[in-house]
Amino acid sequence: MKKTLKVIAGVFIVISIIGGIFYGSKENPRVYLSDRINMAYVNENISNKNFKNIIELLSKSGVSVDSGVEKGLGYVNGLYILSDSSFITSNKSFVGIIDFGYKYPIVALKIEDYFDKDQNFYILKDQYRKKYLKGEKLYLKVEKGNFIVAQREKDIQRILKNEKYFNQSLLKILDREKEKNLGMLIVNLAKSPLAGFNELVMTGEVNKNSETILTVNIGGENDIIKSFNGIKGDGLSGERVLEKNRLHLRSSRETELRSFLFFLNYFLKNSFIDGLSSKIYINNAENITDIKLIEDGTATNVNIEEKQFVYGKIDIKNFQGKIIGNTDIIGIAENNRLEIKTIINEETASKLLKDMK
Repeated sequence: MKKTLKVIAGVFIVISIIGGIFYGSKENPRVYLSDRINMAYVNENISNKNFKNIIELLSKSGVSVDSGVEKGLGYVNGLYILSDSSFITSNKSFVGIIDFGYKYPIVALKIEDYFDKDQNFYILKDQYRKKYLKGEKLYLKVEKGNFIVAQREKDIQRILKNEKYFNQSLLKILDREKEKNLGMLIVNLAKSPLAGFNELVMTGEVNKNSETILTVNIGGENDIIKSFNGIKGDGLSGERVLEKNRLHLRSSRETELRSFLFFLNYFLKNSFIDGLSSKIYINNAENITDIKLIEDGTATNVNIEEKQFVYGKIDIKNFQGKIIGNTDIIGIAENNRLEIKTIINEETASKLLKDMK
């Protein structure tokens, strides 16, 4: 009996030592999100998220998901795609960091099944480059338990040379938005706020109703955001009848609002918001009374909340200019943050994906 206990204790000690070697040197990938990073896509806690709704939406849209990719999601704890390129640079470089969490040792043992050793880096095997990347090279370096990938070795080297620390302003965003199954896109304005804006984050989620919800959060302490917080009691909330394909905005300071629209156009150029920049009503008190305009879809009944600073029912067009659906744009002003949300139903999202394919 004593001998059996000694064997069990010995095995436990060995496992503990091996585990300590693997996990003791494991670095939290969040430390790479320093102030040198200008843009980042982040999706955390992936292995515990339900991607069934996303996969079903893709399947209905004729987009096939490789079974290996679907299975691989169960191994991934976090995905980080970082860029330290300037905002105004058209040729941005990106580095991906994959965090396998506690499954790191298992994945590490399988690296050479997919990658060839190339001096200080691994390079994706030719058959996988042709299958997934149209023959493009992909380099990998395993650094303190994280898998760092890029199409150029020098991009990985540059990210590794950056100072690593927990960026408190970005940590708050990561913790707030980490449950969104499509992840988040962060424009890092914390160190150098632009026109007083210190946060710009877009998140995405496909919910249980297969609706795609896109949300933009804009934070800061400036007159523009304050102007949206001062709209209560302006008489423009409640039941309204408003024209479609227009953005209806409320603000106590129209000049600052014009500056805000310029800010949006700068970051969302060629997006639906940029295309609507010439179709904006500001503090429009008029209600449409012509029933025919409601019946033919030119106008729509809406209920504007007291803190709602923007509304729009917008037609969505495909790449051929054909209307395939519509979406409501709703913006709420709360303290020092603006939240702009749009919800796209399953049918419209499916048509968009088919068109993109």
